Amino acid sequence: MDYPQALAGLHALQRYGVQPGLSRIRELLRRLGDPQRGGPRYLHITGTNGKGSTAAMLAAMLQAAGRRTALFTSPHLHHHCERYRMDGRPMPEADFAAIFSEVAAAIRNMTAEGWESPTEFEAATAVALLWFRRCQSEVAVIECGMGGAHDSTNVIDGEVAVITGVALDHMDFLGTTVAEIAAEKAGILRPGRPAVTAASGEALTVIADAAQRQRVPLYVLGRDFNVYAEECSLQGWRCTVETARQRYCGLQLPLLGAHQLANAALAVQTAELAAVSGEAIRSGLAQTSWPGRLELISRQPDILLDGAHNVQGMAALTAALDRYWPGRRICCLLGMLADKQREEALALLLPKIRRAVVTPPPLAARAGDWRQLAAICRQAGVPAEEEADGRRALALSRRWLEEGDCDLLLVCGSLYLIAEIRALLLGKEG
Repeated sequence: MDYPQALAGLHALQRYGVQPGLSRIRELLRRLGDPQRGGPRYLHITGTNGKGSTAAMLAAMLQAAGRRTALFTSPHLHHHCERYRMDGRPMPEADFAAIFSEVAAAIRNMTAEGWESPTEFEAATAVALLWFRRCQSEVAVIECGMGGAHDSTNVIDGEVAVITGVALDHMDFLGTTVAEIAAEKAGILRPGRPAVTAASGEALTVIADAAQRQRVPLYVLGRDFNVYAEECSLQGWRCTVETARQRYCGLQLPLLGAHQLANAALAVQTAELAAVSGEAIRSGLAQTSWPGRLELISRQPDILLDGAHNVQGMAALTAALDRYWPGRRICCLLGMLADKQREEALALLLPKIRRAVVTPPPLAARAGDWRQLAAICRQAGVPAEEEADGRRALALSRRWLEEGDCDLLLVCGSLYLIAEIRALLLGKEG
């Protein structure tokens, strides 16, 4: 296969949807020689929000320490191979084509013998694990796709487990309460191996109980380690992270939003447990990049991108609007998938904006009745236009900027939408 054929083959597996469980991925990996074994040391990250940011920070710290570092995250923004990185560089297309050809052959053999086909994400997980071992990575930072216990990444044996905050999300698959979702996230814990979390309340109780049963040393933000803001600007944060071992003063965090302080603290505590030096922690954090999350991609006019797609993410976004852009006249280009708590999330955002244009995220199969977002806006007293084409939706919202109806354009919702609009703004489309 060449790259387009391989990518089409992977996407063809979308027809199997999301099917939590480990039986298919374990059989697939067995046929590929169990690449998850005998390879890099794994650092495993789950949670509702902040997984990707925390993973990016942690990988940057490990790279600064001189370790050959693999990183697996999802979704990507502009190119599928961004999901698989080695020392910060995306997987070459030729490598993806070669690795996926092997994975596809194993899948064909599985189904010929009566096995259910692995899903798209399970196949992507297999690609990542096989490539990381062949690249002889020393350490791999692995972000769960969804959940924990039944996520396909849970075939790895994590040296440290990281659980960011836990809230309601993906309730069709993970549970209908915070406690149920926290129990699913706690499935990445490993007996005797340390875990780090920013969870609180009921979620923390569930995670702490699971840790106690498995004799997992649990490090809790606000109890065992802390973060303190020193300075805030549009260039990011200067902060201090204090662990039981060390106080890291004057850390530079080049990401916006107060929620990133907790993610930075998680990354610092995890890096310390992974024996990363203070110097590498400091250097790596300062070099972290994670586009599409509170990214001020343009000045004059000001255009802000953020992948807030659930209640917790929208709360972080609205807090950032109050902190960095108080009193601004904000118009919004908005698109969310149908499987999100759209009304609850928008209830937080709509009081901040003057008008909106609603467009469907590129992943049309999950966009559902995307026009319903416009109806929700109007019910809240926010004028809303509907535009099915992302390019035209961007042109309309930019015209509002040019005409002076607003002075800040916010693009938010699904990361699939953020990717599309970001590519248009940067001239990377097509």
